[in-house]
Amino acid sequence: TFSMDNFIKEMDEAMVQLCNCRELVEKKRRDYGIGIEMLPREIHLLEVVANHPKLNAYELSVKTSLWKGTFSKVANRLVEMGLLERYQNEDNHKEIFYRVTPLGQNAYEGHYQFHQRVSLNTYEYFRNLDQRERDIILQFVSHYTSYLQEYLK
Repeated sequence: TFSMDNFIKEMDEAMVQLCNCRELVEKKRRDYGIGIEMLPREIHLLEVVANHPKLNAYELSVKTSLWKGTFSKVANRLVEMGLLERYQNEDNHKEIFYRVTPLGQNAYEGHYQFHQRVSLNTYEYFRNLDQRERDIILQFVSHYTSYLQEYLK
């Protein structure tokens, strides 16, 4: 018979595989059609800036789940690559903002096209789930994320 202990062991092994795979993916540089290879955290930070143009640097760091120092380092690298512009509002010189450059917009669009190609089967799988299955998956991911966050304390 299949006991809960066996399920927990299988789940732990599956999650270790998932986390290890995710770690490898995070180190993989990719060109999104602009001649510059980017890390996932770089293209995803650019994506958040593009999707939330009114947020300041602190709000963007929260949105990306990056520490302020890490966010600044990655954002500055994207500025150096010519993908983001850093600016301040006339009325508030304390807050820092970013905007996507035309080259950054091309990378953003290339990243979207990449996901349309590569993620097609996974997106189709998700579309075929009923609402109950979707809820269970989202509840599990949320719970497991909280579990992993305990290791950061």
